[in-house]
Amino acid sequence: MPKFSRSLFLIAGISLMLAAMLSAYGFHGLPGKVPEAKLASWAWANQFQFLHSMGLILIGLLLDKAPGSWLLRIAAGFMMLGLVLFSGSIYAEILGAPPAVGEVAPMGGTSFMLAWLLTGIAGFRIRPQG
Repeated sequence: MPKFSRSLFLIAGISLMLAAMLSAYGFHGLPGKVPEAKLASWAWANQFQFLHSMGLILIGLLLDKAPGSWLLRIAAGFMMLGLVLFSGSIYAEILGAPPAVGEVAPMGGTSFMLAWLLTGIAGFRIRPQG
């Protein structure tokens, strides 16, 4: 398995662990401290963190089939960027960062969209073996 794939598994594992921790904090630590709308935003950011961290695992598995795929490497970069810009900015704003921090969330969403598109194209281009 390519080193980059193994790195993606590690990054995804750390992100999934953090997502579980942040989910617990959102459920047990935030109610009563932030408005309901912010709790809903936290849950949305957390759901996206879970889903897109699993996307990193998918990319890592596809890279095992196509280790030279630059599309998958770029997709992984966009997926990680999306995790920081989308989920990270929402978490930060809810925890007290200036509201301007949350304004980068749409760029994170765009990064996710590009990551999935590139992943789909790269998967389509993988030739069956045998």
